Amino acid sequence: MPLNKVCIGFVIITLFGHVWGCSGIRVSQDYDLSRDFSSLSTYAWQTESQPETGDIRVDNSLLDARFRSAINDSLSKRGYQKGEQGNADFYVAYTYQIDSKIESSNVTVGFGLGGGSGGAFTGIGVDSGGRVREYDEGLLVIDLIDTSNADLLWRGTGTTPIIQHAKPEKTVKNINEWVEKILAQFPPQAK
Repeated sequence: MPLNKVCIGFVIITLFGHVWGCSGIRVSQDYDLSRDFSSLSTYAWQTESQPETGDIRVDNSLLDARFRSAINDSLSKRGYQKGEQGNADFYVAYTYQIDSKIESSNVTVGFGLGGGSGGAFTGIGVDSGGRVREYDEGLLVIDLIDTSNADLLWRGTGTTPIIQHAKPEKTVKNINEWVEKILAQFPPQAK
């Protein structure tokens, strides 16, 4: 009997590990290595509204307002003040797109032990995989641009699976987490 509990526990841990490993927000950054970011204190938006992309899922004034609010809040928490265009240290711009992705499972092998009234038995199972799942992945790129020469100072990138039919409250929560994780990299830490 204890062996069955161990096997069940192993299966549960394996399943949760797979689910946790496949979800979440992945971020990265790139920046001008020669730039002193400590001199930056004010920002302005490069454009008043998000340029149209031709993708109805992305061209949405509600999403634009949510992304801008999340970016404003995150920069404010880091001590940056929103200024006016022409009177700021850097401009902020973002790009958002949705891409279809495909995920497939690999071949797995399992081994089981058991017992019954007829005695002990063992078994080996092979799963050929082949399960394919299509999902939408969002790509959010936040650019910080030098106001004096329009050079890119810093770029933060984040990807995450997108839930197309989420309630507005869930969408706001997800956007806030996404933006916060990207901007947590800014300003870059000296190595």
